[in-house]
Amino acid sequence: MQRFIAFLLILTVFLLLFVGYYHKIGALTQDLGRHLLTGDLILKTGVIPKTNLYSYTFPNFPFINHHYGAEVIYALVFPYIGYQGLLLLTVFFIFLAFGLVFWRASHSSHILPLSLVSILYLRVLFERTDIRPEIFSFFFLSLFVTILFQYREQYTRLILLLIPLEVLWVNTHIYFPIGILLITLFLIEEIYLKRKNLLNQHTLVLTVVLIGAVMLLVLNPNGIKQALYPLNVFKNYGYTIEENQNPFLLQSLGFSKPSFFYLKISIFLLYLSLFLTIKKTRLIDWLLSISFTIIALLAVRNFPLFVFATLIPAARALSLSIDTILYKQMQKKIIYYLASIVVIILGLYQINSTAKILHFGYSMDLGAEQAANFLIKEKLKGPIFNNFDIGSYLEFRIYPKEKVFVDGRPEAYPASFFKDVYIPMQEDPQVFAEQDKKYNFNTIFFAHTDQTPWAETFLKAILSNPTWKVVYLDPYVIILVKDKPSNKKIISRFEISKDKLPMNNINQNDLISLYRAVSFYQKIGSSSAAIPLLQAILEKNPYDCPALSYLSSTLSAINHPGAVLYIQRHQTFCR
Repeated sequence: MQRFIAFLLILTVFLLLFVGYYHKIGALTQDLGRHLLTGDLILKTGVIPKTNLYSYTFPNFPFINHHYGAEVIYALVFPYIGYQGLLLLTVFFIFLAFGLVFWRASHSSHILPLSLVSILYLRVLFERTDIRPEIFSFFFLSLFVTILFQYREQYTRLILLLIPLEVLWVNTHIYFPIGILLITLFLIEEIYLKRKNLLNQHTLVLTVVLIGAVMLLVLNPNGIKQALYPLNVFKNYGYTIEENQNPFLLQSLGFSKPSFFYLKISIFLLYLSLFLTIKKTRLIDWLLSISFTIIALLAVRNFPLFVFATLIPAARALSLSIDTILYKQMQKKIIYYLASIVVIILGLYQINSTAKILHFGYSMDLGAEQAANFLIKEKLKGPIFNNFDIGSYLEFRIYPKEKVFVDGRPEAYPASFFKDVYIPMQEDPQVFAEQDKKYNFNTIFFAHTDQTPWAETFLKAILSNPTWKVVYLDPYVIILVKDKPSNKKIISRFEISKDKLPMNNINQNDLISLYRAVSFYQKIGSSSAAIPLLQAILEKNPYDCPALSYLSSTLSAINHPGAVLYIQRHQTFCR
């Protein structure tokens, strides 16, 4: 019976992991398109680009591609497996990564506390579930942790694999310093434990592995520059990105994510368990926990690093805590079974909520696809002005026929470009006019889902500018062309009245699409246009609190008699 319960616990954990990663693909409109483009370019030319090829603003600006290895892998397999294959590839590597540390943790902890910690940790891990090169870093990190813990227990030649693995890592993703950090932390513990005999074989081999891994970091296309790049990347980083911010700052700005809540619980449980078993804890447990807690709290994108690096210490400490406090009770099978059932129920609840939040199953978020199709089909010419959010996808669709104004790589542009040009030209129409005179923009391709205040200011300003005509609008992108003779034909066929701005391609069955459309009308101050969209949302979910709140205030502002009904519903169900 206990084996069956253990099987159910493990099955619950990995079902949750699968549901968390096998979901609607949204990364294509982010960075995935650029990764596929770059990987394909490398395969065709045999050259790794070292300048910003895709932008006409700074085509010669030096750029270190720190994840070209992952891009080549994507480009190699994509023609054969497509987008769904890339999604399954991501699922495969995340199963390998988590499976390795879960397996290693099972050597030093009971399956029940390990499953409980895993369920909490997975909700932290789900902060980063898109198809990204970092998935390879998660795999490398788990492999390093697993081998190092194995070596800690008894000598294994696998420890020598860390040197070539580090070389692969430095050519795959920017997280490669994590490998050096892990070896260093284990070596610190080794030196402490063997301080009376530092020349023992175990310590010397680990020292050689660390030195070898560090020295061979230069085996990459950019040599020492790429090896030191993680230390210098933010020296020329002129644009703030959400994933690089710490959770405290994001919470203060109004961001609310489930991962923040579960990270707090996980950290609390980790350190509570370590302190309760402080006499039995190992130095490496503390070194890993403290180091990767700090790393996670520095930036949201680092949350998964905390998960893979501290799962083993967390599960072991909780297991020891349960043995210390509840040993006699847990020896009673009925208590063990009841506790297991509670954990399984918790896991099933998490599976259900995660499936809804992340849209479990294979599908594609069209995002800017239809807008790009329109741009290409109607042969709209550049120079194109686009915003940061959409640049990487746009270049995937139009390069090399056209280039973009900017894409999603702050490090590929001078920091002054964002501070003195990109942001000011959206905040001030006069600055935009100056840049227009410099570049002679013909088309504006703008993702109006951009949440920055300067994007909202720009949208309002450009829609009141008679020089620019709207020819396309969907829940993700607005396209405008300059009113000049060469564009007369496209304007006559597709011009959209700025007074009403009807939106194309709204999927009435997709709440995300409806909300994007509502957000656009909010930004430009056209509340009346948002009313039918809000009503469509409430037809699908009558108790959608954000929709009820906005519709109530909108209808009240125009003294609509139906406002009272929505106000009452909001007061009843949203408090």
